[in-house]
Amino acid sequence: MPTVRVTNVRRPEPSGPPEPPFPAEEDARLFAEEGSAEGCASGECIPAPEPEAPEPEPDPVAPAPRVGNGRDNPNLSLPERWRAAVETVKSSSPRHGAALANGRMLSMRAGEIILGFAPQAGFHKNAVTSASGKSTVDAALADHFGRPVKLTIQDIAAEPNGGSLSIAEQDAQSRAAHEKSTEGKVRNHPSVRAVLRMLGGEIEHIQVLEAARPAATPLSDTPEESP
Repeated sequence: MPTVRVTNVRRPEPSGPPEPPFPAEEDARLFAEEGSAEGCASGECIPAPEPEAPEPEPDPVAPAPRVGNGRDNPNLSLPERWRAAVETVKSSSPRHGAALANGRMLSMRAGEIILGFAPQAGFHKNAVTSASGKSTVDAALADHFGRPVKLTIQDIAAEPNGGSLSIAEQDAQSRAAHEKSTEGKVRNHPSVRAVLRMLGGEIEHIQVLEAARPAATPLSDTPEESP
């Protein structure tokens, strides 16, 4: 049987890049083991988020200053409300309350009271407008109305000329009317007349010791708004 010998035969070159040799067992130990795909897919290999720092609590807000309820009664008429305010000032300072009573209320609205003082009430005006008098009156009025009130003072004519009277003027008129009415009732009383006929005397003067002052009635319209 003949023998065939092949020489100088070139090996076919690989069509792709050569594959890297598989690392030996010693080299394989140098590489870290990778986690399973299932662990990452389930989120096991994702690091846990760091806890967020709690937000600082806001500083406590100081409570708003409490406004007193005051003693003002808005259901009353303006002249009655002003008279009540003057009585509050009198309870704190009789002198300054009496001075306010001699001022004619021209307006009382939007947190402002406007008083007019006639020339004959100049003494009372000075008592209200002085530094100490103003602070005393402002504090008493704020206590009465439950909030600060601006008091404006004006000079007015001696006669009301259709305007409203001051509390002092109203009280003087009411007292004079009461004394006149009381004197007429006494002089015309049947018992008094009988005594005069019997004794032959006459009444020279009648003094009313305690006059019941009726509620003041405004002589003219006053503004509707109030503090």
